[in-house]
Amino acid sequence: MKNSNAGPASGKRKLVLWLVLFIVCALVIAACLGVWVYHLVLRHAMQKLYEDARVVITLKDDGSGNINIDKNNPLEGIIDDSEIKTVVRIDFDILKNTSKDVYSWIEIPGSEVAFPIVQHPKNNSYYLRRAINGSYDVTGCIYTQNYNSKDFSDDNTIIYGHYMRDGTKFGSLLSYMDKEYFDSHRTVMIYTPEKVLKYKVFAALPFDTRHILKTYISASDPYEAFLEDVYSSSDARTVIASDVTVDPENDKIITLSTCLKNGSRRYLVLAVLESSNSVE
Repeated sequence: MKNSNAGPASGKRKLVLWLVLFIVCALVIAACLGVWVYHLVLRHAMQKLYEDARVVITLKDDGSGNINIDKNNPLEGIIDDSEIKTVVRIDFDILKNTSKDVYSWIEIPGSEVAFPIVQHPKNNSYYLRRAINGSYDVTGCIYTQNYNSKDFSDDNTIIYGHYMRDGTKFGSLLSYMDKEYFDSHRTVMIYTPEKVLKYKVFAALPFDTRHILKTYISASDPYEAFLEDVYSSSDARTVIASDVTVDPENDKIITLSTCLKNGSRRYLVLAVLESSNSVE
């Protein structure tokens, strides 16, 4: 004889299961929405911080030989002619109030790259998934490791940043595969509290995932060995400038390093120091 309550009981169990499933899905959606809002607010706050720290000063010749300073003219880039000179100054006090690990600023005029550079004194992967204020951020920071000094006096300073599909952080670096983009974005500026460094891009190429500063340490001349590998690259996506010759004995370079989309390789943009001037 069949249990007459089987039908109603089974229906109740199904209702409970559907209710639990609905609650779980709602919690997952709420968690995802919360994470999205968190990152949106964090990135907006960081962007506002960077905009406040980056000051564009327009110097104008008033015709009498005097220079007037107009801080309210938001001219972009670097303009230098007989009438107007626009310079960028970084307010490091603003940045250091957020993180004591901020020590410089990198900018590639005409691109999305305009960020502070940080270096953690002990943990070289600290800023891989953190904003400069220490909050979790999957996009990380632009950073160097403590294998490099913070005054850019090393032969080769490696600067890391995530490849982001929206072009932020070092997402725009892969554009250097295009020769036209390469030719029109040759300048890299580094700002520190004491000086302004100007670099000229001379190479951009896919590279393997070896740690550059560790890999070549056993070579008789690590810097020269690295440059030899760069110049001997056979990858079709490599772009090498013909107007720059890097002298391993005298020249200092920076190497911007990011993931090559799937992370199985790195993509490097190399630039050689052209000038170093004290902050006025």
